[in-house]
Amino acid sequence: MLALVALLVALHLASGSSSSASTDGSSQTSGASLPVGTTAPDGTLTTLSGRTETVASLRGRPTLIWFVTTWCSSCQAGTQAMAQHVATLAADKVRVVEVENYADFGQSGPSMASFARALAGRESSNPDWTFGEASSGLTRTYNPKAYLDLYYLIDAEGKIAYVNSSPASTMPQLLSAAKSLA
Repeated sequence: MLALVALLVALHLASGSSSSASTDGSSQTSGASLPVGTTAPDGTLTTLSGRTETVASLRGRPTLIWFVTTWCSSCQAGTQAMAQHVATLAADKVRVVEVENYADFGQSGPSMASFARALAGRESSNPDWTFGEASSGLTRTYNPKAYLDLYYLIDAEGKIAYVNSSPASTMPQLLSAAKSLA
């Protein structure tokens, strides 16, 4: 199983998941299907409290929607890093919505609730950080290449402002992009 996870991570990294500058100076993860500047498509997710939310219902406030797999070490490290920076994002009016890719891409991992409690600690109950599970359609729309760890920063009007992966290693760029929305 560990060898399979290592292979998937290696394939993910080799598939071009690094970000590159676009012509307007923003960042775009290579291969991400939704480019910066486009309207974020709608889709549904279920929060850990059982509420069904839509991407459209998140408009009005900048939102980081982050797709993770609970068995991914990069996602685990990213959640720990996010716990240290969620207050900074909230100060810039950015809410974080961290969702498990649909059915954890068929791999066995901890539930999203235990993942959040273990890695975000007391911040897992922060009102500016919502944890949940993405619907199949939301995962297919935002993450068709099945990246283990992919996020979209969406502005208050619902436009994609920044795309990247692995916030544990891209936090400075994410914080800068969030500040530019404030």
